[in-house]
Amino acid sequence: MTLVEGPYGPVFRHEDGRSLHPEHEPETDIHKALKERKARTWRSVGGEVKLEVWRPRARRRPDVVAVGPVLTVAGEVQHSKVAPGDIRARQKALHKAGDRVVWTTDRSADDIAFLHPVPHLSVPALSDYHLYLTEPRLEIGAGAITFEAQRCGWADLWTGTNRCPVTRKAVPCGRMHLYPTFNPRSYSREKAATTAVFPCGPRPHLDHLLEGILHGSWLPYRHRDRVTWIPATSHMEVAAERGGTLELAEGGSAPRRDRTNERACERRYGTAVVQGDAPEAENWSPCCGEKPPGRAGQPLVPACKLCRNSPTYYRRDELYREAAQA
Repeated sequence: MTLVEGPYGPVFRHEDGRSLHPEHEPETDIHKALKERKARTWRSVGGEVKLEVWRPRARRRPDVVAVGPVLTVAGEVQHSKVAPGDIRARQKALHKAGDRVVWTTDRSADDIAFLHPVPHLSVPALSDYHLYLTEPRLEIGAGAITFEAQRCGWADLWTGTNRCPVTRKAVPCGRMHLYPTFNPRSYSREKAATTAVFPCGPRPHLDHLLEGILHGSWLPYRHRDRVTWIPATSHMEVAAERGGTLELAEGGSAPRRDRTNERACERRYGTAVVQGDAPEAENWSPCCGEKPPGRAGQPLVPACKLCRNSPTYYRRDELYREAAQA
């Protein structure tokens, strides 16, 4: 007899050896090692950890449950590839039960599309499962990203364009925005990165992310149809500029296909923004015409970022400092 999920909670069932329940399929050594790594990390940072505990409200049995000072985090390990619908259903159930869920996999970044709708972390695939317990740092291959402040017009990794993340226009607004970056230098100097039990170091790694998730210093954010962990210090500003909520990131919902009518070129830049609803950029002075293809008296163009007379000059901060020193 085995304990399986029933309509009103866990029940016992006789197994005939031919129809094994999914929750009782044998776990691989890699699955066990990653599960133990997560449990060990959360214990090290003060979490109360339980393995394979039944969650009545979710009617699920996550691999690891850690209770921290603020959050209860359910840790799931996904070594094999499964249907995205099964992942979303499990995510929804655990989220409704009040748990923040983090999925961990050893699959490569180009082979985890089924995990994109849920908060996930990808670590390298190692040759020996013992290495998952002995390696001091398991670098994150996908599922987390940091931000850097740059003036409008910077190359945006998420959209693949230089458009303003607020107005969605090609003409830069001249303000500073947070842009996703693979260079964690700006984050590595923050207090959460340096004072943690597992410091960030040159790049965020699994133990640092797990500690931050339990303590609330890393939050999930959904951009289009992909959920990514981002620093909590950047979450509010990113959500204010690009939209999105924690509920949207943690709900495990499928991306909507009933888009409003829009052109294909607009679809590449994200959800279409109605002109009347888009935040208004400041009314800058017109182009001086010194940097082609800009024309004197006409609206600013991206090339104006190279002109010292332009309010969107990419080194305008240095001009301000020179003026202040003078």
